Amino acid sequence: MRVAEGERLPKVVRIIGGVLLMAAFVMICLYVVTRYAGYWGVPMFSFRSENDSVCTNNFSGYTCKEVSLADVEFYGEVDLPDDSTVVEGTYTATHDYDLEVTVHVPKASAAAALKALNGSFGPCRDHVSPLDTEGLTQLCAMTNDDVYGGKDERNQTRLFSVGTGVRKDGIRVITISAKSR
Repeated sequence: MRVAEGERLPKVVRIIGGVLLMAAFVMICLYVVTRYAGYWGVPMFSFRSENDSVCTNNFSGYTCKEVSLADVEFYGEVDLPDDSTVVEGTYTATHDYDLEVTVHVPKASAAAALKALNGSFGPCRDHVSPLDTEGLTQLCAMTNDDVYGGKDERNQTRLFSVGTGVRKDGIRVITISAKSR
């Protein structure tokens, strides 16, 4: 259909064109909101942390259910070997934080992992381990639940309970429970 100069398009065409433009604008806005809402902290929307953990916002903070090794190292304040694998874990951030993870370290790096744990959480102590110790050897528990007020910096800002042991196949199993004080 050819429109002469000065003539308008038929009303039906103008209405359909306007509706399509409004729908496109709404769709673009919805895409932007749903894409970035998690990063903006909107409750019930997900996002990926700087260290690639999958997190979901709630009304008082956020919870990461797929925790990356980088986040375990960051929030746990420990430098584990790079070949370590996070088996399961959660990180919850509100006005406080709570990290609960289980990590497996291959046989080749098991000794280095224990050294890193001792450097971050202190020496092995005669304490109940948070780890299920069945089938494990070389057990070690590190906690600070009974040293509040001590001079050690590790005890000033966090409460932790760490358990580790070695399976028959040589894999070091580590459970870390760390909370802010």
